[in-house]
Amino acid sequence: MSGQSGGLVERARARYAKIQRQRRDPRYRRVLGRFVAAGLLATNEQTEPHRNPISVADTLWAGEVEPRILELLPALLIKKPSFFVDTTALPDDLLGVVRALRRSEVPANFRGIAGADLARWLPRLGRSGALPSRLRAFRFSAEDSQLLAHLSQALATTEVAVVRRALRELGGSVLERGAASSD
Repeated sequence: MSGQSGGLVERARARYAKIQRQRRDPRYRRVLGRFVAAGLLATNEQTEPHRNPISVADTLWAGEVEPRILELLPALLIKKPSFFVDTTALPDDLLGVVRALRRSEVPANFRGIAGADLARWLPRLGRSGALPSRLRAFRFSAEDSQLLAHLSQALATTEVAVVRRALRELGGSVLERGAASSD
């Protein structure tokens, strides 16, 4: 029995030594320094603030040492892509998580992090409580496009803001009529 526990202790010591080496690695220090400088993580480790963009590959590597980094990564890619040097060539598993979050879906587990834990960061980053907008495409007639442009100029706002306002006002009146008819 003590022979088995001796092997376990040795494996634990070896794992601990590996983690300590990884924590001294410049990639880990740079990534952790960036997250701490941005106010995204708090740690009792000595970190030097790093304000320049970091690579996604280094972030994934550092996330193996500090899982909180992996938890924040997908939301950062959506809300603050300037945080990273390269956001075009993402690994397939990370790309799938980012796509799911953009569709307002709870993603699959990502490298040991539950999908619900990944999704909870999206409204917390950037504008508080704001989820990323979703792209919609509509085909307007020339007359509809002109009307939209005129409304936009008259209201001194964007065409998207005009459409959003119209949806809210129309939605409110339809919902009021529905509530009144059910009484």
